[in-house]
Amino acid sequence: MPNYDSQTNDVQLWKFLLDRPDRVGDFQGLLGSAAGRRKALYLLDSFNDRLDSPSALERKFADRLDVELPWIDHVGRSLEDYPRPSLAVDTAVLTVPEPNDILSSRSNPEIDEAHGLHVLLVRSESRSGKPTWALPGTFIHPGETLRAAAIRALREKAGIHGLEPRQLHVFDRPNRDHRGWVISVGHLEVVSWDAIVESLGSNPLVSLKPVNAVINTSRPLPFDHGRIVEAAVQRVRQDYSLTPDPARLLNGPFSLRELEILHRRIDPDGTPPKDTFRRRMQEYLEETGDLSSGSLGKPARLFNHRRKTH
Repeated sequence: MPNYDSQTNDVQLWKFLLDRPDRVGDFQGLLGSAAGRRKALYLLDSFNDRLDSPSALERKFADRLDVELPWIDHVGRSLEDYPRPSLAVDTAVLTVPEPNDILSSRSNPEIDEAHGLHVLLVRSESRSGKPTWALPGTFIHPGETLRAAAIRALREKAGIHGLEPRQLHVFDRPNRDHRGWVISVGHLEVVSWDAIVESLGSNPLVSLKPVNAVINTSRPLPFDHGRIVEAAVQRVRQDYSLTPDPARLLNGPFSLRELEILHRRIDPDGTPPKDTFRRRMQEYLEETGDLSSGSLGKPARLFNHRRKTH
């Protein structure tokens, strides 16, 4: 009876198992090491084509080894027998330029694209091998969660730390990636302009671009990153239609005018008229008791977000 060790090759193990399948008890003698146990389990699936009753034999092996066999479905296939896509994550990080300085801008923030939503892009390589811009993304590593992969991609490809992107949507068109069958779980994060600019510094491999320029262009982003950006913008605009500045882009107390202009920068077409907007949003705010200063015209009341009560 041979002892299984690192020098025993697959042919020797096969020969013993296939010549003497009735000696299941002696099979245990081949398993003198953890490597032997792994080797045996690896070979079990291939017995299906060589033995008359593989399921019974496999059960005896499993009982004697005190291990759980890989899952097999009703037609005798394991997970490895089915084609599987690669899994990736791509994150749309959105921001608005200097939201607290909106009243000092000489341009019209309601129509000026440069003051609207921007998306973070990183240098990538196009299908032709030329440099292009893309969302920060990565493939999932073994044992890694989607959240961890998204955070890792932001750290490694954009140099950004401390973000907590949330899942947005699954993008699963079979032909979305020219490299093969790749499903991407899109993620979304909205951060302040100051925070993201400070993190990026002067990195030439990272850029902030207006979302309209990214979505409506003759040179779309690779894969379906344009669709991911479009979905992210739609989600953010939906969030901002329900509550005042849910991403807390306004730093400190703000006036209703500042809040309204920020919302119009994010959603120029969907933000309601002034009076309707203020009525809708004011129930989520609380006055600070202070007035604005340093601006033209009558001082305005200042507000903070209403604290949540439990």
